[in-house]
Amino acid sequence: MPMMQSPARKTVQRFPPDRSRAEIKSPRPKDLGTLEEAVVRSAERRIQMLRPGEPFPIPPGAYEALDSMRNAYAPALPTEVAFGVGLKRIGGTYVEELALIVYVPDKRPPTELPLKAMIPRTWEGYATDVVESHPEPLALLNDTAFFHAPRGGVSIGWEDPFQVHIGTLGAVAQRRSDGARRLLTANHVTPAPGIEMFQPHPGAPQSTLLGIVELEGTDWDCAILEPDPGRGSPDCSVLDIGALPGSSTAPPGDHVWNAARKRGRATGLTSGVIVAHMHPGEVGIERLRVDTFPFGGLFLWHGDSGSVLVNANDDVIGLLVQGDEMKPSSTSSNPTAAVGLALPIAPVLDELSIEIGVNPPVVSDISPDTALGVLANGGKAMITGRGFDSATTVTFNGVGALSVIPASPHLLVVIPPVLGILGTVPVVVTNAFGEQSTPGQAMFTY
Repeated sequence: MPMMQSPARKTVQRFPPDRSRAEIKSPRPKDLGTLEEAVVRSAERRIQMLRPGEPFPIPPGAYEALDSMRNAYAPALPTEVAFGVGLKRIGGTYVEELALIVYVPDKRPPTELPLKAMIPRTWEGYATDVVESHPEPLALLNDTAFFHAPRGGVSIGWEDPFQVHIGTLGAVAQRRSDGARRLLTANHVTPAPGIEMFQPHPGAPQSTLLGIVELEGTDWDCAILEPDPGRGSPDCSVLDIGALPGSSTAPPGDHVWNAARKRGRATGLTSGVIVAHMHPGEVGIERLRVDTFPFGGLFLWHGDSGSVLVNANDDVIGLLVQGDEMKPSSTSSNPTAAVGLALPIAPVLDELSIEIGVNPPVVSDISPDTALGVLANGGKAMITGRGFDSATTVTFNGVGALSVIPASPHLLVVIPPVLGILGTVPVVVTNAFGEQSTPGQAMFTY
C-alpha cells in the first residue's frame, strides 16, 4: 500500500494573540533529559485555558478543508463518524487552536489503525483533533413543577403501555402563517401527530393536558404542539432565563466560542460555551457542540432534550437534542459531566415554518414614517418587529389603523388613520392576547 502524503505544512490557524486566557500549570516530572524537558515546556506553552468572550467566526477556508479531509478519510472510517470545526483539546483542556475535528465511536492508538484511517496532525494548514464521541438522545429525570401557562424550560411528557417518556418544552413559538402560538421541543420527546402530551408529565402531581402534537420535523429532530386552550395564554419566556427577544440570524459557525446557556427539566439552568460546529458537508444534520465553563462539568442530562440554547443576548441559537461524553458518577446517582449537542435554530424554524415567540410584541420600525410618505406609497406603511399574530391591531396616538394585514410574525402592512393633528405620535401594536408594544418604539409624523 503506498504511503499517504502529508499535506503541505502551513501556519496553524490560531486565535488572535490578545484573546484572554489563563495559563494552566501542567505537572512536570523531575530529572528529565534535555529532549524530554523541551517537550514538556512546549506542552505547557500550548495548554492554555481560554475564557469565553466574543465569538470567533470560523473562516470559510476551514469548512473547505473539512470537506477535503472528509472526502479523503470518510470511506475508511465507521459510518457513525462525524466531522466538525472547533477548539482543539490537549489532555482534556481546550487550547487556542482552531481544529478540524473527527468524532469517532472508539478512539484507538495509531498502532491499531490501518494507514488509510490515520488522521494527520494537520490538514491544509489547520490542526486536527480526534475525539471519542457517543451521542445519546436525552429523555428522562427530575423537575416536576407545574405551570398553568405553558413556558419554556419546563417538564413535559407522555405515556405508552410500557413507560413514561419525559423531556423539556424548549420555548413558545409562532406559526409563520398566522402568528398562532405553538410549543417547540425535540421530535424524539413527542409521540406522534395528534397524540396528547402532558405537563409536568403523566404520574406527576397536578399533571394535566398540555396540548396535542401538531407537526414533527422530517429531517430535523424538532416538533411543535398545539397548546390546550384550557391552559391559558402561552408565556413566551423560558424559566430562569426570562423573555426571549427572538432567534439569532448569525451562521452556526459564528457561534463558536460564544457563551451559551439553557434551562432543562433535568439539570435546570446551566451555562457553557460553544466549542465546535459539527458540519456534515452538503448532506446531513449540523450540530453545535456546547461544553460547560469551566470545562468538564455537567451541561445537561437525560430529560433536557427539547431545551433551547440561547446566547449572551438570550437570542435562541439552537435546540438541544443529544448529549455526549456523558459520565455517570461511580459513587452516587448524580451524573458528573456531559456536553450538549444542539441543532442550529434556523433550519429548525424553517422545518416547522415557525418563529420564536415574543411577548409583548416589539416594534422595530415603521416605513414610511410620515403621512406624506404613506401617500407616496399607495396609502400603506410597513411595520417590522416581532411577536405579531393574525389578530394584531395597531393604533396611532390611540386611534386604530384603517387596515392591518399580518404578513408574518415579523411584518404588518397597515393603512394609518386620518388624524386632525400635526405632529409626531406613538404607534402601538396589540396582539391577540392583549399584550402591547412599548409606546415610543415607533413614531409616526402627520
